Amino acid sequence: MTAPRLLALDMDGTLLNSRKHVSPRTAEALERLTATGVPLCFCTGRNVGELGPYIEALSFIQYGVLVSGAVVRDLFTGEVISIRPLELRSALEVAKTGAIEDAMVHVLCVEESFVTYRDLARLEEVHMDVYRPLYENWTSHVQDIESIIYKHQDDLLKVNLYHASADARDRSRARLSGKGLMLADAEQTSVECTASGISKAEGLAVLCRHLGCTLDEAAMIGDAGNDLEALSAVGFPVAMGNAEPEVKDLAQLVVADCDHDGIVEAIDRLF
Repeated sequence: MTAPRLLALDMDGTLLNSRKHVSPRTAEALERLTATGVPLCFCTGRNVGELGPYIEALSFIQYGVLVSGAVVRDLFTGEVISIRPLELRSALEVAKTGAIEDAMVHVLCVEESFVTYRDLARLEEVHMDVYRPLYENWTSHVQDIESIIYKHQDDLLKVNLYHASADARDRSRARLSGKGLMLADAEQTSVECTASGISKAEGLAVLCRHLGCTLDEAAMIGDAGNDLEALSAVGFPVAMGNAEPEVKDLAQLVVADCDHDGIVEAIDRLF
């Protein structure tokens, strides 16, 4: 079997272990792979600002399919290969829906992301406490999220809603259905909202065209529902051992979990 020409990596639950760290063994294996000429790509819901210390620690990863595919960037040069913003009215509609269910609202722009002080204090309530370092250190804290949406209307990319329960998340999804948004479930009780047509799969397609390869020649490693489209699109779909059942069902290869260097196993078997 021919080896893939591109390796795309989901972050949370895949590249990052349960403590939100990249293990030294995984980092070393990835760096060795780039030395053979295979380009690597962060394929994540985070924006470039939220990649924070990972960009420095994994400075050999050249590309990012970021904000769930809304932005594709060359991280070495800063070139924006593609960008698909979220309309102001859509972002406001998502924030309004979040208020109905008392959800935590997380706004992502090209470089910055925003949460309110109130939501920062209730991360545990909405099942996001594992991300506390991210929200405390790599997001901007504001009093009012709606004013931020208006202020950044030219570079809005995504609005995430984090709920206290799965039922609340499902009600938000129902309210937003048919509003011209791309909706993706993530984490325990969250829904990610981007412009229609945006997905990690579409972002990877853009990157493949940029690199002169096809999706059939790309590998993607993921674990969650918001990875399903990308895993369905690539020629080499890989699921982590901690992946959701539907992700494992779709994958050609299931490797060890994120706390036991599943990415190293994937590299050994694919390359």
